Amino acid sequence: MRIIIGMTGASGAVYGVRLIDRLRDEGCEIHAVMSPAWRQSAAQEGIAPPKPAKNIRIYEPENYNVPIASGSEHFDGMVIAPCSGSTLACVASGINRHLIHRAAEVQLKERRRLILLFRESPLSLIHIQNMERVTLAGGIVQIAAPHFYQSPQTVQELADTVITRTMQLLFIGSAASTTLPLPSTNRYEP
Repeated sequence: MRIIIGMTGASGAVYGVRLIDRLRDEGCEIHAVMSPAWRQSAAQEGIAPPKPAKNIRIYEPENYNVPIASGSEHFDGMVIAPCSGSTLACVASGINRHLIHRAAEVQLKERRRLILLFRESPLSLIHIQNMERVTLAGGIVQIAAPHFYQSPQTVQELADTVITRTMQLLFIGSAASTTLPLPSTNRYEP
């Protein structure tokens, strides 16, 4: 599968990097773009940016002369992880401030899978209205809300609870058939 990963300037830089790792392990061809704001957030959070590799292509956000900016190139899906409120607004409005926004616009116009892994909280009415617009246009807004059913012990394990769900939404690999465990009725009792 050919997947586009956009990474924008919300906290949670680990989500995009971890998603790239998991997609690479599944044999996907990955086309990634990191916004300048993502690079700032990643530096604050101690997250190293992904590097180009055999099946990982990295594009500069101001370069529109690349395959992900055109509907004539087929991609199986796109995830913006993390997705900032500003990026949500641009996607909802069809505004292209950089390549991530353009690639998302292409996914929507071509009726291909687009997932926005939204990381901001609390939600304003503007966020909610923009989420509605993206959803009505065919996108999926996934809130980056980790779960604790499997008692994650590390930040990576916690992030993977969200990334597994993202991969399920993309219908990729073993994650596509994984169901999340339900808590027992007495799990949280002392």
